[in-house]
Amino acid sequence: MPESRRGRVGAGLLASGSATYIIAFLVVFAILAILQPAKFLSRTNIQQMAFQLPEFGVLALAMMIAMLSGGIDLSITFASNVAGIASALVLLALSYGGSVDFKNLLKGIMAEGIAPTAVAAPTGITMLGIVLLGVLVAVAVAGLCGLLNGVLVAKVKIPPILATLGTMKLYEGVSLVITRGSPITNFPKAFLFLGSGSLLHIPFPMIVFAACAVGVAIFLRKTPLGFSIYAVGENPTAARFSGLRNEAILMKTYLATGLLVGVAAVLMIARVDSVKVGYGNSYLLQAVLVVILGGVSYRGGSGTVLGVVFGILILRMISSGFNIIGFSNHFRNVIWGSMLVLVTIMNNAVPAIVERLKARR
Repeated sequence: MPESRRGRVGAGLLASGSATYIIAFLVVFAILAILQPAKFLSRTNIQQMAFQLPEFGVLALAMMIAMLSGGIDLSITFASNVAGIASALVLLALSYGGSVDFKNLLKGIMAEGIAPTAVAAPTGITMLGIVLLGVLVAVAVAGLCGLLNGVLVAKVKIPPILATLGTMKLYEGVSLVITRGSPITNFPKAFLFLGSGSLLHIPFPMIVFAACAVGVAIFLRKTPLGFSIYAVGENPTAARFSGLRNEAILMKTYLATGLLVGVAAVLMIARVDSVKVGYGNSYLLQAVLVVILGGVSYRGGSGTVLGVVFGILILRMISSGFNIIGFSNHFRNVIWGSMLVLVTIMNNAVPAIVERLKARR
């Protein structure tokens, strides 16, 4: 096919896909607005969605990158827990007069009577410096978690679903050992702004999510690594014969996933002023669902940030509708699981139907 014609066809498909996402978004919005106009369209509900969507949205973007490479990351929620706990320890150690009771915080790994009761903060550090350090620690720890996943997938050759299932339990265990299941709370107010503050009347977490979405879109479509991730996900053998270093690409892929998980961890613990093992567990299934719903192939190699963003918006509205109607968490899991199965079936069935129609012609 000539390049000009190929470009027109691609542009047409992109426009068609965008129209589909917009229509789906408007339909869901209209249904919920008609069913529960007073509650769904209330300022309180819209604010809640605006502050809750970003942390889940950033996790979904992380899942998207992993799935584009032909893999998956089942450890994102517990990696965010580990990152959040590490950030919390730093924040508390450097705040409130420069001391923190590590004897209680680290009782999971310290014998009784051995842990120091307090650690003094370095002199001269400002609150802005403390907040920045807390953010950097969260992103760095989550990045290391992602890099470990990449090593297991790329170097050890463990299938992604098994590798990240194993690290999921590993990160959960590390979090439990450190905290013994107890929450860590009472962060500095300056840090809480990251999860519950507003800038020019726009929720700050939404600004962070928008920046992450634009950044990921540019990363995937405008950088050599982004193109390589698509190539490896589409056909790893062809990518290898074309000169790509698949192992290095996969390691960088999971590192990028981990960095986004760190950002999500910051937004999560700053919004609720707390971190505990298990926070955000429901986001794992929803992240997989929203990525597939947004048009990313579970086989890898295809998908756009635009589709995932619309999927995130649609799923958040549906979740808000569940809250308004009063569905239990157990029933929501039934619905999320059913939707995932249905969308997967449709993704398999539709291409097969299209191929049959082409064959008949």
